[in-house]
Amino acid sequence: MKRLLLILTVLAAGTTAALLGGVLREARADAAPRTAESARLAKRGLELQERARRTADPALYPASERAFRAALRLDSRNATAVRGLAALKGSRHRFSEMLPLARQALALEPESADVHGILGDALLELGRYEQAFAAFDRLATLKPSASAYARISYARELRGDVDGALEAMELAIDSAATGEPSALMRTLTGNLLAADRRAEEAFVRYREALAFVPGYAPALAGLGHLAVARGNHEAALKLYGRAAAGSSAPEYAATYGDLLNRLGRPAAAADAWARAEALEARFARNGGDNRLETAEFDLNHDRDLADALARARAGRAARPSVEGDHVLAWALYKNDRCAEARKVSLRSLRLGTLDVDGLYHHSLIEACLGNAEPAAAYREKVRRLDPAYLANAPSARRFAAEAG
Repeated sequence: MKRLLLILTVLAAGTTAALLGGVLREARADAAPRTAESARLAKRGLELQERARRTADPALYPASERAFRAALRLDSRNATAVRGLAALKGSRHRFSEMLPLARQALALEPESADVHGILGDALLELGRYEQAFAAFDRLATLKPSASAYARISYARELRGDVDGALEAMELAIDSAATGEPSALMRTLTGNLLAADRRAEEAFVRYREALAFVPGYAPALAGLGHLAVARGNHEAALKLYGRAAAGSSAPEYAATYGDLLNRLGRPAAAADAWARAEALEARFARNGGDNRLETAEFDLNHDRDLADALARARAGRAARPSVEGDHVLAWALYKNDRCAEARKVSLRSLRLGTLDVDGLYHHSLIEACLGNAEPAAAYREKVRRLDPAYLANAPSARRFAAEAG
Protein backbone atom coordinates (compact mmCIF):
# COMPACT_ATOMS: atom_id res chain seq x y z
CA MET A 1 0.00 0.00 0.00
CA LYS A 2 1.28 3.47 -0.79
CA ARG A 3 2.58 5.45 2.17
CA LEU A 4 -0.08 8.12 1.56
CA LEU A 5 -2.88 5.63 2.13
CA LEU A 6 -1.23 4.20 5.24
CA ILE A 7 -0.70 7.70 6.59
CA LEU A 8 -4.39 8.47 6.15
CA THR A 9 -5.20 5.23 7.99
CA VAL A 10 -2.97 6.25 10.88
CA LEU A 11 -4.45 9.70 11.08
CA ALA A 12 -8.02 8.41 10.94
CA ALA A 13 -7.21 6.02 13.79
CA GLY A 14 -5.78 8.73 16.01
CA THR A 15 -8.48 11.25 15.20
CA THR A 16 -11.35 8.84 15.74
CA ALA A 17 -10.01 7.66 19.08
CA ALA A 18 -9.64 11.25 20.26
CA LEU A 19 -13.08 12.21 19.03
CA LEU A 20 -14.75 9.28 20.78
CA GLY A 21 -13.38 10.65 24.02
CA GLY A 22 -14.44 14.18 23.14
CA VAL A 23 -18.03 13.28 22.33
CA LEU A 24 -18.46 11.69 25.73
CA ARG A 25 -17.18 14.85 27.40
CA GLU A 26 -19.60 16.95 25.35
CA ALA A 27 -22.51 14.73 26.31
CA ARG A 28 -21.74 15.21 30.00
CA ALA A 29 -21.26 18.96 29.61
CA ASP A 30 -24.87 19.59 28.61
CA ALA A 31 -27.66 17.25 29.64
CA ALA A 32 -30.38 18.98 27.52
CA PRO A 33 -32.21 16.28 25.56
CA ARG A 34 -31.40 17.62 22.08
CA THR A 35 -27.73 18.07 22.99
CA ALA A 36 -27.51 14.64 24.55
CA GLU A 37 -29.14 13.00 21.52
CA SER A 38 -26.83 14.94 19.20
CA ALA A 39 -23.84 13.68 21.17
CA ARG A 40 -25.14 10.11 21.02
CA LEU A 41 -25.55 10.30 17.26
CA ALA A 42 -22.07 11.76 16.81
CA LYS A 43 -20.64 8.95 18.90
CA ARG A 44 -22.50 6.44 16.72
CA GLY A 45 -21.05 8.07 13.59
CA LEU A 46 -17.54 7.79 14.99
CA GLU A 47 -18.01 4.16 15.97
CA LEU A 48 -19.12 3.33 12.43
CA GLN A 49 -16.20 5.28 11.00
CA GLU A 50 -13.75 3.41 13.21
CA ARG A 51 -15.27 0.07 12.24
CA ALA A 52 -14.94 1.02 8.56
CA ARG A 53 -11.28 1.87 9.13
CA ARG A 54 -10.53 -1.39 10.92
CA THR A 55 -12.32 -3.57 8.37
CA ALA A 56 -11.53 -1.47 5.26
CA ASP A 57 -15.26 -1.65 4.53
CA PRO A 58 -16.52 1.57 2.89
CA ALA A 59 -20.10 0.27 3.01
CA LEU A 60 -20.20 1.72 6.54
CA TYR A 61 -19.49 5.26 5.32
CA PRO A 62 -23.08 6.23 4.39
CA ALA A 63 -24.46 5.20 7.78
CA SER A 64 -21.67 7.11 9.51
CA GLU A 65 -22.45 10.24 7.50
CA ARG A 66 -26.17 9.94 8.24
CA ALA A 67 -25.42 9.81 11.97
CA PHE A 68 -23.22 12.92 11.78
CA ARG A 69 -25.81 14.82 9.72
CA ALA A 70 -28.57 13.89 12.17
CA ALA A 71 -26.39 15.06 15.06
CA LEU A 72 -25.86 18.42 13.39
CA ARG A 73 -29.58 18.87 12.71
CA LEU A 74 -30.11 18.67 16.47
CA ASP A 75 -27.10 20.80 17.36
CA SER A 76 -25.37 22.73 14.57
CA ARG A 77 -22.46 23.49 16.91
CA ASN A 78 -21.68 19.88 17.73
CA ALA A 79 -17.93 20.12 17.14
CA THR A 80 -17.44 16.37 17.34
CA ALA A 81 -19.90 15.77 14.51
CA VAL A 82 -18.24 18.43 12.36
CA ARG A 83 -14.79 16.96 12.98
CA GLY A 84 -16.05 13.45 12.36
CA LEU A 85 -17.72 14.47 9.11
CA ALA A 86 -14.52 16.18 7.97
CA ALA A 87 -12.48 13.06 8.75
CA LEU A 88 -15.02 10.94 6.86
CA LYS A 89 -14.59 13.14 3.79
CA GLY A 90 -10.86 12.46 4.06
CA SER A 91 -11.46 8.72 4.23
CA ARG A 92 -13.43 9.06 0.99
CA HIS A 93 -10.62 11.11 -0.62
CA ARG A 94 -12.99 14.07 -0.97
CA PHE A 95 -10.55 16.69 0.19
CA SER A 96 -12.19 19.76 -1.36
CA GLU A 97 -15.30 18.90 0.70
CA MET A 98 -13.15 18.12 3.73
CA LEU A 99 -11.51 21.55 3.85
CA PRO A 100 -14.59 23.73 4.59
CA LEU A 101 -15.67 21.27 7.28
CA ALA A 102 -12.22 21.41 8.83
CA ARG A 103 -12.38 25.20 8.83
CA GLN A 104 -15.84 25.07 10.37
CA ALA A 105 -14.46 22.80 13.09
CA LEU A 106 -11.54 25.18 13.64
CA ALA A 107 -13.96 28.08 14.17
CA LEU A 108 -15.75 26.02 16.82
CA GLU A 109 -12.56 24.80 18.51
CA PRO A 110 -9.55 26.92 17.55
CA GLU A 111 -7.26 25.27 20.12
CA SER A 112 -8.19 21.66 19.32
CA ALA A 113 -5.13 19.69 18.26
CA ASP A 114 -7.28 17.20 16.36
CA VAL A 115 -8.84 19.98 14.29
CA HIS A 116 -5.42 21.28 13.23
CA GLY A 117 -4.53 17.76 12.15
CA ILE A 118 -7.68 17.38 10.05
CA LEU A 119 -7.16 20.83 8.54
CA GLY A 120 -3.59 19.93 7.61
CA ASP A 121 -4.70 16.67 6.01
CA ALA A 122 -7.13 18.50 3.73
CA LEU A 123 -4.64 21.22 2.81
CA LEU A 124 -1.95 18.65 2.06
CA GLU A 125 -4.09 16.71 -0.40
CA LEU A 126 -5.17 19.94 -2.09
CA GLY A 127 -1.53 20.84 -2.73
CA ARG A 128 -1.40 23.73 -0.23
CA TYR A 129 1.77 22.42 1.32
CA GLU A 130 3.10 25.35 3.34
CA GLN A 131 -0.30 25.82 5.01
CA ALA A 132 -0.52 22.08 5.66
CA PHE A 133 2.94 21.93 7.19
CA ALA A 134 2.09 24.87 9.43
CA ALA A 135 -1.06 23.10 10.61
CA PHE A 136 0.95 19.96 11.41
CA ASP A 137 3.48 22.02 13.37
CA ARG A 138 0.63 23.57 15.35
CA LEU A 139 -0.80 20.10 16.01
CA ALA A 140 2.51 18.82 17.32
CA THR A 141 2.85 21.86 19.58
CA LEU A 142 -0.65 21.47 21.01
CA LYS A 143 -0.56 17.67 21.40
CA PRO A 144 2.59 15.69 20.67
CA SER A 145 1.33 12.23 19.73
CA ALA A 146 1.93 9.30 17.40
CA SER A 147 -0.45 10.69 14.76
CA ALA A 148 1.17 14.14 15.01
CA TYR A 149 4.64 12.71 14.52
CA ALA A 150 3.39 10.56 11.61
CA ARG A 151 2.09 13.69 9.89
CA ILE A 152 5.37 15.51 10.49
CA SER A 153 7.22 12.50 9.08
CA TYR A 154 5.12 12.49 5.93
CA ALA A 155 5.66 16.23 5.45
CA ARG A 156 9.42 15.70 5.67
CA GLU A 157 9.31 12.73 3.30
CA LEU A 158 7.43 14.79 0.74
CA ARG A 159 10.33 17.26 0.80
CA GLY A 160 12.89 14.49 0.32
CA ASP A 161 14.14 14.58 3.93
CA VAL A 162 14.21 10.84 4.62
CA ASP A 163 16.44 11.14 7.70
CA GLY A 164 14.10 13.71 9.22
CA ALA A 165 11.09 11.58 8.35
CA LEU A 166 12.66 8.57 10.09
CA GLU A 167 13.48 10.67 13.14
CA ALA A 168 9.83 11.70 13.42
CA MET A 169 8.65 8.10 12.97
CA GLU A 170 10.86 6.92 15.82
CA LEU A 171 9.08 9.48 18.01
CA ALA A 172 5.77 8.15 16.68
CA ILE A 173 6.76 4.61 17.69
CA ASP A 174 7.66 5.79 21.18
CA SER A 175 4.31 7.61 21.49
CA ALA A 176 2.05 4.91 20.07
CA ALA A 177 -0.30 2.81 22.13
CA THR A 178 0.08 -0.94 21.98
CA GLY A 179 -1.75 -3.13 19.48
CA GLU A 180 -2.62 -1.78 16.05
CA PRO A 181 -1.23 1.75 16.59
CA SER A 182 2.20 0.27 17.34
CA ALA A 183 1.92 -2.04 14.33
CA LEU A 184 1.02 0.88 12.08
CA MET A 185 3.89 3.07 13.24
CA ARG A 186 6.41 0.27 12.88
CA THR A 187 5.13 -0.53 9.40
CA LEU A 188 5.42 3.09 8.29
CA THR A 189 8.95 3.19 9.68
CA GLY A 190 9.76 -0.04 7.88
CA ASN A 191 8.51 1.44 4.62
CA LEU A 192 10.80 4.43 5.02
CA LEU A 193 13.76 2.23 5.87
CA ALA A 194 13.07 0.04 2.84
CA ALA A 195 12.93 3.12 0.61
CA ASP A 196 16.27 4.18 2.11
CA ARG A 197 17.79 0.76 1.18
CA ARG A 198 18.06 -0.30 4.82
CA ALA A 199 16.41 -3.65 4.26
CA GLU A 200 17.60 -5.41 7.42
CA GLU A 201 16.30 -2.63 9.66
CA ALA A 202 13.03 -2.55 7.72
CA PHE A 203 12.68 -6.32 8.17
CA VAL A 204 12.99 -5.90 11.95
CA ARG A 205 10.29 -3.23 12.04
CA TYR A 206 7.88 -5.32 9.96
CA ARG A 207 8.43 -8.34 12.21
CA GLU A 208 7.80 -6.15 15.26
CA ALA A 209 4.53 -4.99 13.69
CA LEU A 210 3.47 -8.59 13.17
CA ALA A 211 4.29 -9.34 16.80
CA PHE A 212 1.79 -6.66 17.84
CA VAL A 213 -0.84 -7.72 15.28
CA PRO A 214 -0.34 -11.21 13.79
CA GLY A 215 -1.28 -11.32 10.11
CA TYR A 216 -1.14 -7.52 9.86
CA ALA A 217 -1.61 -6.87 6.12
CA PRO A 218 0.50 -3.70 5.72
CA ALA A 219 3.48 -5.38 7.41
CA LEU A 220 3.07 -8.53 5.29
CA ALA A 221 3.07 -6.31 2.20
CA GLY A 222 6.23 -4.61 3.47
CA LEU A 223 7.94 -7.97 3.80
CA GLY A 224 6.67 -8.84 0.34
CA HIS A 225 8.28 -5.70 -1.06
CA LEU A 226 11.60 -6.71 0.53
CA ALA A 227 11.26 -10.16 -1.03
CA VAL A 228 10.73 -8.65 -4.48
CA ALA A 229 13.84 -6.50 -3.98
CA ARG A 230 15.81 -9.69 -3.23
CA GLY A 231 14.42 -11.33 -6.37
CA ASN A 232 12.47 -13.90 -4.35
CA HIS A 233 9.15 -13.60 -6.14
CA GLU A 234 7.70 -16.85 -4.79
CA ALA A 235 8.17 -15.64 -1.20
CA ALA A 236 6.73 -12.26 -2.16
CA LEU A 237 3.73 -14.00 -3.72
CA LYS A 238 2.94 -15.82 -0.49
CA LEU A 239 3.28 -12.66 1.58
CA TYR A 240 1.12 -10.53 -0.72
CA GLY A 241 -1.37 -13.38 -0.97
CA ARG A 242 -1.75 -13.36 2.81
CA ALA A 243 -2.08 -9.56 2.81
CA ALA A 244 -4.75 -9.67 0.10
CA ALA A 245 -6.66 -12.42 1.90
CA GLY A 246 -6.58 -10.55 5.20
CA SER A 247 -7.56 -7.07 4.00
CA SER A 248 -10.17 -5.43 1.78
CA ALA A 249 -7.71 -2.78 0.62
CA PRO A 250 -7.54 -3.13 -3.20
CA GLU A 251 -3.79 -2.36 -3.37
CA TYR A 252 -2.85 -5.77 -1.99
CA ALA A 253 -5.03 -7.69 -4.45
CA ALA A 254 -3.62 -5.62 -7.32
CA THR A 255 0.00 -6.28 -6.36
CA TYR A 256 -0.78 -9.95 -5.77
CA GLY A 257 -2.13 -10.09 -9.32
CA ASP A 258 0.99 -8.41 -10.67
CA LEU A 259 3.18 -11.03 -9.02
CA LEU A 260 1.04 -13.89 -10.30
CA ASN A 261 1.28 -12.48 -13.80
CA ARG A 262 5.05 -12.09 -13.52
CA LEU A 263 5.31 -15.73 -12.47
CA GLY A 264 3.37 -16.90 -15.52
CA ARG A 265 -0.04 -17.46 -13.95
CA PRO A 266 -2.26 -15.14 -16.02
CA ALA A 267 -5.62 -16.69 -15.10
CA ALA A 268 -4.95 -16.35 -11.37
CA ALA A 269 -3.63 -12.84 -11.97
CA ALA A 270 -6.85 -11.89 -13.74
CA ASP A 271 -8.85 -13.15 -10.76
CA ALA A 272 -6.76 -11.06 -8.34
CA TRP A 273 -7.09 -7.97 -10.51
CA ALA A 274 -10.85 -8.52 -10.77
CA ARG A 275 -11.03 -8.57 -6.99
CA ALA A 276 -9.06 -5.32 -6.79
CA GLU A 277 -11.45 -3.73 -9.29
CA ALA A 278 -14.47 -4.95 -7.32
CA LEU A 279 -13.05 -3.45 -4.14
CA GLU A 280 -12.39 -0.13 -5.90
CA ALA A 281 -15.94 -0.16 -7.25
CA ARG A 282 -17.27 -0.78 -3.74
CA PHE A 283 -15.30 2.22 -2.48
CA ALA A 284 -16.72 4.43 -5.25
CA ARG A 285 -20.30 3.22 -4.68
CA ASN A 286 -20.03 4.34 -1.07
CA GLY A 287 -18.90 7.85 -1.84
CA GLY A 288 -15.18 7.35 -2.38
CA ASP A 289 -13.25 9.25 -5.05
CA ASN A 290 -10.66 6.85 -6.47
CA ARG A 291 -10.23 8.25 -9.96
CA LEU A 292 -6.49 8.71 -9.49
CA GLU A 293 -6.05 5.21 -8.11
CA THR A 294 -8.06 3.45 -10.80
CA ALA A 295 -6.42 5.55 -13.53
CA GLU A 296 -2.95 4.63 -12.31
CA PHE A 297 -3.83 0.93 -12.19
CA ASP A 298 -5.07 0.98 -15.77
CA LEU A 299 -2.05 2.98 -16.94
CA ASN A 300 0.33 0.53 -15.29
CA HIS A 301 -1.42 -2.34 -17.07
CA ASP A 302 -1.88 -0.70 -20.51
CA ARG A 303 -5.67 -0.71 -20.27
CA ASP A 304 -8.31 1.88 -21.15
CA LEU A 305 -5.61 4.51 -21.66
CA ALA A 306 -7.83 7.24 -23.10
CA ASP A 307 -10.40 6.83 -20.34
CA ALA A 308 -7.62 6.67 -17.75
CA LEU A 309 -6.42 10.06 -18.98
CA ALA A 310 -9.90 11.51 -18.49
CA ARG A 311 -10.03 10.09 -14.97
CA ALA A 312 -6.54 11.38 -14.21
CA ARG A 313 -7.51 14.88 -15.33
CA ALA A 314 -10.67 14.88 -13.22
CA GLY A 315 -8.90 13.31 -10.26
CA ARG A 316 -6.05 15.79 -10.40
CA ALA A 317 -8.53 18.71 -10.59
CA ALA A 318 -10.16 17.44 -7.39
CA ARG A 319 -6.83 16.64 -5.75
CA PRO A 320 -4.20 19.09 -7.05
CA SER A 321 -1.34 17.51 -5.13
CA VAL A 322 2.00 16.05 -6.20
CA GLU A 323 0.22 12.69 -6.38
CA GLY A 324 -2.42 14.13 -8.69
CA ASP A 325 0.29 15.66 -10.88
CA HIS A 326 2.22 12.39 -10.93
CA VAL A 327 -0.75 10.31 -12.14
CA LEU A 328 -1.76 12.92 -14.71
CA ALA A 329 1.78 13.09 -16.09
CA TRP A 330 1.84 9.29 -16.42
CA ALA A 331 -1.52 9.36 -18.20
CA LEU A 332 -0.35 12.05 -20.64
CA TYR A 333 2.79 10.05 -21.41
CA LYS A 334 0.81 6.87 -22.01
CA ASN A 335 -1.42 8.78 -24.41
CA ASP A 336 1.63 10.06 -26.34
CA ARG A 337 1.34 13.65 -25.13
CA CYS A 338 4.90 13.82 -23.87
CA ALA A 339 5.50 17.59 -24.07
CA GLU A 340 2.44 18.23 -21.91
CA ALA A 341 3.42 15.34 -19.66
CA ARG A 342 6.86 16.83 -18.99
CA LYS A 343 5.45 20.08 -17.59
CA VAL A 344 3.10 18.21 -15.25
CA SER A 345 5.77 15.70 -14.26
CA LEU A 346 8.23 18.44 -13.29
CA ARG A 347 5.49 19.95 -11.15
CA SER A 348 4.97 16.58 -9.43
CA LEU A 349 8.64 16.61 -8.41
CA ARG A 350 8.65 20.19 -7.13
CA LEU A 351 8.92 19.32 -3.44
CA GLY A 352 11.94 17.07 -3.91
CA THR A 353 10.03 13.89 -3.11
CA LEU A 354 12.14 10.79 -3.72
CA ASP A 355 9.34 8.77 -5.30
CA VAL A 356 10.72 6.08 -7.60
CA ASP A 357 7.48 5.83 -9.60
CA GLY A 358 7.52 9.54 -10.37
CA LEU A 359 11.23 9.57 -11.18
CA TYR A 360 10.88 6.54 -13.45
CA HIS A 361 7.93 8.08 -15.26
CA HIS A 362 9.89 11.30 -15.75
CA SER A 363 12.82 9.39 -17.26
CA LEU A 364 10.42 7.87 -19.81
CA ILE A 365 8.90 11.26 -20.59
CA GLU A 366 12.33 12.77 -21.23
CA ALA A 367 13.22 9.81 -23.46
CA CYS A 368 9.94 10.22 -25.36
CA LEU A 369 10.98 13.79 -26.17
CA GLY A 370 14.44 12.70 -27.28
CA ASN A 371 16.16 14.17 -24.23
CA ALA A 372 18.64 11.34 -23.72
CA GLU A 373 20.85 12.95 -21.06
CA PRO A 374 18.11 13.87 -18.54
CA ALA A 375 16.35 10.57 -19.25
CA ALA A 376 19.50 8.69 -18.28
CA ALA A 377 20.02 10.89 -15.22
CA TYR A 378 16.53 10.24 -13.89
CA ARG A 379 16.85 6.54 -14.63
CA GLU A 380 20.08 6.49 -12.64
CA LYS A 381 18.29 8.18 -9.73
CA VAL A 382 15.77 5.35 -9.77
CA ARG A 383 18.55 2.76 -9.85
CA ARG A 384 20.31 4.35 -6.87
CA LEU A 385 17.11 4.60 -4.82
CA ASP A 386 15.80 1.11 -5.61
CA PRO A 387 18.11 -1.19 -7.58
CA ALA A 388 15.36 -3.80 -8.05
CA TYR A 389 12.74 -1.36 -9.33
CA LEU A 390 13.67 -1.29 -13.00
CA ALA A 391 13.42 -5.06 -13.26
CA ASN A 392 9.80 -4.87 -12.04
CA ALA A 393 8.74 -1.48 -13.39
CA PRO A 394 5.32 -0.85 -14.97
CA SER A 395 5.06 -1.14 -18.74
CA ALA A 396 6.63 1.77 -20.65
CA ARG A 397 4.39 1.34 -23.72
CA ARG A 398 2.48 4.34 -25.04
CA PHE A 399 -0.94 4.49 -26.66
CA ALA A 400 0.38 5.62 -30.03
CA ALA A 401 2.98 2.86 -30.13
CA GLU A 402 0.36 0.31 -29.10
CA ALA A 403 -2.09 1.52 -31.76
CA GLY A 404 0.63 1.44 -34.40
